[in-house]
Amino acid sequence: MQKLRHPLAGLVACLALSIPSPAVACTAFQIKSNDGAQIYFRSMEFGYPFNSKVLVVPRGTDFTGTAPGGKPGKKWTAKYGFVGLNVDVAPTLVADGQNEKGLALGMLYLPGFTQYLDPEAAPADKSIGSWEVLSYLLANCSSVDEAVAALQNDVYVAQQEFVPFKEVLAVHYWIGDSTDKVVIAEYVGGKLSIHDAPLGTLTNSPPYNWQEINVSNYVDLSPVNVAERTLGKFTAVNYGQGSGAVGLPGDMTPPSRFVRAALFSSWATPGATASDTVNLGFHVLNTFDIFNGAIQSNTADQTPNTKGFLTSAGQPKLVNTDTTEWAVAHDRTNLKTYIRTYTGLEIQVVDLKAIDFGQPGMRVIALQNDFAPEDITSKAQPLAAAKAE
Repeated sequence: MQKLRHPLAGLVACLALSIPSPAVACTAFQIKSNDGAQIYFRSMEFGYPFNSKVLVVPRGTDFTGTAPGGKPGKKWTAKYGFVGLNVDVAPTLVADGQNEKGLALGMLYLPGFTQYLDPEAAPADKSIGSWEVLSYLLANCSSVDEAVAALQNDVYVAQQEFVPFKEVLAVHYWIGDSTDKVVIAEYVGGKLSIHDAPLGTLTNSPPYNWQEINVSNYVDLSPVNVAERTLGKFTAVNYGQGSGAVGLPGDMTPPSRFVRAALFSSWATPGATASDTVNLGFHVLNTFDIFNGAIQSNTADQTPNTKGFLTSAGQPKLVNTDTTEWAVAHDRTNLKTYIRTYTGLEIQVVDLKAIDFGQPGMRVIALQNDFAPEDITSKAQPLAAAKAE
């Protein structure tokens, strides 16, 4: 068994970093394929590079959570193996992952609203940090119901600093299993709230219940083109495609992305197979892709929720504060995880059924981060031969 004495072990080099509040624009949703596969999709945006790798965590891995004050907290041993995307400042933790039972979880930022449980009342033997929730649930739970029960009864997520960021890691959690059941777990006002999430959608602030209500403002939108309309003696003609969605919010704020994710995932025509639907979902994710330069902040005009990984030293300047670092799809039925990075673009897959989760020791899988288009010049064929194929 691999022992993790403390979840921040190995981060000593990072403790000297002064990392300000990062801007984030993550988006999550799910689509069910026609053959019944439940597939979760998510983009990861952040204000500085995570340099993520795929972390493989075997059964039998021992963890020790974090209690307030950086003291050792709850201890647990992984009942289930899991994979997830880690970050270089916390290489033994995952920001998004799936276990061998098809439970998938995503950790998305919820700035300005998150307040965890009272640190003064935190029992050391139940305490874990907000950044350790995914590792705990993926290691111990096989379903949404088990994950909810664990959050309500088995762990205590106290308000405390995430040392590498030197601040509270304000997040909420997307939780879905091999069925179509999804819940959103949030800590707001010092209390845990569990929201049934029939839309299967999540972005960032405000909290989930507000976002769900806001979707009602767009119930008239549709993927169906609008026919021409007669207005008195004038006929308004539809000259282009997409007229049924006129009024769809197109900006990159969390409420607008939530509306688009909810509508797009419901409008998308599921593929016949899981593989077809993974392809479909990545096309939907493409509509949320944030390129370098799309979101910027002025170093002279910083706020806690927008400044990103900035420095105010020197002359004021505009800097990029959010970029899509990677996108992931978890096929919770067939136990496959698909990843695409910002620079690599190609889809990479990890087959959980092919992993020996009984083999001790965490492992990492490096992701393809090079832009490497295939040179197809030499594949030219005579036109007749091409037709014959």
